[in-house]
Amino acid sequence: MTDDSEALAARLARLEDLEAIRRLFQDYRRSLDSKDFRAYADLFAQDGEFIAGSDGSIHAKGRDAIFALVDGMRGSLLTDQSGDDVHVAVNDRIDLDGDRATATSTWVYVVRGDGDVPDVSKVGRYSDLLTREDGRWKFLRREAPCDIPAV
Repeated sequence: MTDDSEALAARLARLEDLEAIRRLFQDYRRSLDSKDFRAYADLFAQDGEFIAGSDGSIHAKGRDAIFALVDGMRGSLLTDQSGDDVHVAVNDRIDLDGDRATATSTWVYVVRGDGDVPDVSKVGRYSDLLTREDGRWKFLRREAPCDIPAV
């Protein structure tokens, strides 16, 4: 390979990684909002961690523990029925470093309010450590502190 083709291949690989990570973020929101918590947990690495709450008190490590934690949020931190809530994530920034990456973004949690009017419930941020595991990008650690809690 020439230097130019190697540089082009590296740039293409970087863009493919960024797109795969953005797809991971989309799959995360889709599985969470559809209440497919097994698919949600599978987006984490084998020893992945999920940490939430303003004080980090919501914590699980490993796919089975993450599944149990999020499934247990039905009716309290999450609505019970699919279609009654939606997570919106914006302003993502992704920094790649080989088979690892870090990312930050803002999340907004919207629930179905009175009269089917959308009601912004909470706002927070994601702070992610990502890893390539078996050829796919996964969450190694996802922190989701709540910056503006529900009233």
